Amino acid sequence: MMMKFLCLFKTRKRSVRKSMEDLPSSTVSSLVTRHTPVHNAEVTCIARTMGNEKSILTGGTDGFATMYDYEQGVTSRKFYHPKTVTRVLFAPQISGVVTACRDCAVRLWQSNDTFPCVFEGHTLVVTAIAITNDNSRLFSGSRDNCIKTWDVESGRIISSIRESRNLITDMKLNGTMLVQTSEDKRLRLWDTRNLDLIYAFPFKNYIQTSCDIGPDGNLVVSGSNGFNGAGCAINVWDIRNRSQLAELKGHNQSVMSVAFVPCGAARYVISGSKDSFLRMWDLETDFNNIEMRLAGMGQINSVMAYKNFDVVCATDNGCCFLQKQQDKFKSVLMF
Repeated sequence: MMMKFLCLFKTRKRSVRKSMEDLPSSTVSSLVTRHTPVHNAEVTCIARTMGNEKSILTGGTDGFATMYDYEQGVTSRKFYHPKTVTRVLFAPQISGVVTACRDCAVRLWQSNDTFPCVFEGHTLVVTAIAITNDNSRLFSGSRDNCIKTWDVESGRIISSIRESRNLITDMKLNGTMLVQTSEDKRLRLWDTRNLDLIYAFPFKNYIQTSCDIGPDGNLVVSGSNGFNGAGCAINVWDIRNRSQLAELKGHNQSVMSVAFVPCGAARYVISGSKDSFLRMWDLETDFNNIEMRLAGMGQINSVMAYKNFDVVCATDNGCCFLQKQQDKFKSVLMF
């Protein structure tokens, strides 16, 4: 049964239940374990792998993507690109890593291959990638207004669509539905079988920067850009009823990444922002949230959560692993 709050569109200003101390970076460094930085520049994206929960994928402006065990501080694989890596994705059925790059290409790295399979066809930077559960089809989105479907085995384009002004910022896949955000301030739903447009939600006032699909497949969240608290929201959407349910306010600058906590119910959401704040939102209890400022880390570019509410963040100054302890976050590890 849908939760009570989903019946009405709600907007909430900043409502903080608890806050961890805003520690200066020198203090934070003395309280946490530090590994050698996995990148020597900004970390742009992260994604989970399968099996070892402490192993993740990372991408950076240094042109490298890595498979990294942050518990051991060990890089097991490293993938070179000619420009910034914008997205990383694990393909478990084919033991592969998919990466997107500012050189307009998508790459598939399998086994210990030095040379990847390169998917070329976009004319501007690739900003989003998604893959089917059986890893047979790959989707890519770009600032060239195009979404493409690729046959993974052959590397051929199966289908391609171009929507005017639809500069793709993020995509997530749920069965036969592809959810996509755009710089034209809209959230769109696509049929993955033929890339037909299912529905385009009404325009927002701000660019939609990122998105994620809830564990139940019914809710979507998107983040928006903004400045000085204008915009800077997390939007909650009901994709079955084609409606917006809530607009969560609290960040002071653009929201760069949003993600559901994979705990079964579509109840908890984390968000990371240019304001260096990580926030966790409870969608059921009046949108109260926990917050922590990652002092000295710059903007938060990408976030991911585990079912026990632990969080990994990619920032301009490295990655952070944080544990949720009762009603606050504790910074445990930097790498």
